[in-house]
Amino acid sequence: MSGKVASENIPGRHGLNPSADAFTLARATRNELETRSLGNDLAVMLGPGDVVALIGDLGSGKTVLVRGICAAFGCAEQVTSPSFTLINEYAGTVKIMHCDLYRLTATDQLSAIGFNDLFSDDCVVLIEWAERAGPLLPYPRYEIVCEHGDSRDERVFRAAFVESRSDSILPAT
Repeated sequence: MSGKVASENIPGRHGLNPSADAFTLARATRNELETRSLGNDLAVMLGPGDVVALIGDLGSGKTVLVRGICAAFGCAEQVTSPSFTLINEYAGTVKIMHCDLYRLTATDQLSAIGFNDLFSDDCVVLIEWAERAGPLLPYPRYEIVCEHGDSRDERVFRAAFVESRSDSILPAT
């Protein structure tokens, strides 16, 4: 795995490591290829029923990370940022629902797009601009904070598996 890893434990989900009960990660990537590779690495923890909440400024690497996750499920070529469609569905080895909440201004708009219907045991749900969903985001979930790094192409990612609001690494809204 490329970049800098501060700490990493894989949770006991999907039988990967039943003795571990926490997952945290901090990593910097130097370019798009490393960001996609990080997404691919993170995908090994994901399976149907998992939710990934991504937060970060424009250009912080959210969609590139999603492309890497989707590559692991055989559907990277389908990935486009759903900023205007709000939700894209990708057919891979696991169904992926990819949401982009950038254009939403209030949580009550989420019911109009069927947001709550996305969360099922038959797909992985990836949500960009997840902070805009506020308390409607289900637990447990993975949270990934994406930030610009020190150089133009560097991105910094902090991730955690959270089971309740008190565990959240997302900024309070």
